Amino acid sequence: MQKRGIPTVVWLTPILPFINDTEENITAILNECVLVGVKGIIDFGMRLTLREGDREYYYAALDKHFPGMKERYIKRYGNAYELPSSKARKLTEIFQRICKANGVLSSPEDCFRFMSELPEKYPQMSIFDL
Repeated sequence: MQKRGIPTVVWLTPILPFINDTEENITAILNECVLVGVKGIIDFGMRLTLREGDREYYYAALDKHFPGMKERYIKRYGNAYELPSSKARKLTEIFQRICKANGVLSSPEDCFRFMSELPEKYPQMSIFDL
């Protein structure tokens, strides 16, 4: 894959405990972001958040695609809104190391500052300009 022309900011979310919260997965996602020239990556915590209603939908999907996983979630998190990965500390270290090594913005403040400046540097294209 080659780098894109317009720098972007992406969100590293959701991180699903017991499913995609592996060092290999996070490293692969971040390396791909670097490869395509992402300017910033926002990590709101290596976690999943579930509001009322979302939880029921998510648990039904777990039952369908990951039989038995719902019970692990209920046992560990109950009805919590925030479901952090037990590997959050290590995954955050990987996130920060890869971003720093590649000059990728990684704090929400820096990423939002960049996005607020983006329209001046990269005007919005109109579908009529194509």
